[in-house]
Amino acid sequence: MNRINVYILLIVTSIIFFSCGNNTKQKNDNDNYSSPVISSVSFDGSDYTTDQEKILHGKRLANLFACNDCHMPNYTGANFGDFIPLLDGLWATNISLTMPKLSDEQLEKLLRDGKHPERNLFLMPSKTSQFLSKRDMDALIAFLRTIPEKGNPTPIPPVGFRDSVTAKLPADYWRTDKDGKPSYHTAEDEVMYYRSHSLPNLSKELLQGKLIAQTLCSSCHGASLDGIGEDAGDISNAINYGTSSYKKFLTSGITVDGDTILTPFGSEHIFPLLTDSEIESVIAYTKRLIEENRH
Repeated sequence: MNRINVYILLIVTSIIFFSCGNNTKQKNDNDNYSSPVISSVSFDGSDYTTDQEKILHGKRLANLFACNDCHMPNYTGANFGDFIPLLDGLWATNISLTMPKLSDEQLEKLLRDGKHPERNLFLMPSKTSQFLSKRDMDALIAFLRTIPEKGNPTPIPPVGFRDSVTAKLPADYWRTDKDGKPSYHTAEDEVMYYRSHSLPNLSKELLQGKLIAQTLCSSCHGASLDGIGEDAGDISNAINYGTSSYKKFLTSGITVDGDTILTPFGSEHIFPLLTDSEIESVIAYTKRLIEENRH
């Protein structure tokens, strides 16, 4: 099984089957978080001045968000049901064919709000991409526009898909509806949860670190990096790392104890596409966050 297949298998397994364990149930207090929280700072490279630089910046962001892991390297899509029978009928869309049908405004709404103009979305990581700055979002969309059309249209989820999956969730599944019953969540549900559990601003100097933690780290460690709903757990152990050992961990996947670990998705715990300054920023933010949470 190749890296992409492992990624799809494990990400879907973790989302579907990890129940709350020692974690608390989600809060159903998301109704007051309707507006996206757009970052005032950006990833490095957002100071592009030409269309080519803009597209290259967007391509790096697409790779950081692993868009082509689920949608495949040529963005023609994949059937999640081939890996998890419970999700049969749910496809990572052939976005090379669907994106031309969406305006930039609709595409941004999809990436920030988890909303498609015609249907529900599932597994779409809008929960993390929603926080991108305007410059980052514009670059990401510009890159996605360069993907050539190819392949065949992918099916939309069948009628009753969400109810069918919900009916098979374990009784202690961490995400619940307003009645406290297990509920399979849409991308829009996840967006609202991440907004209502957003990371705090710790200082102006740490804003880029917050952005990186919120858009990348939270996909494995939970909206507040507290491990709720995610198999990777919280980030409290990072307090045991000095700056150099922490950087080594993020660039090589080697822990302070000398072990090599993988993410819950089966991929290496490394971030080769982050710049040195971005790595330093996220290290500074997460270490400060851990210290704040301990007091």
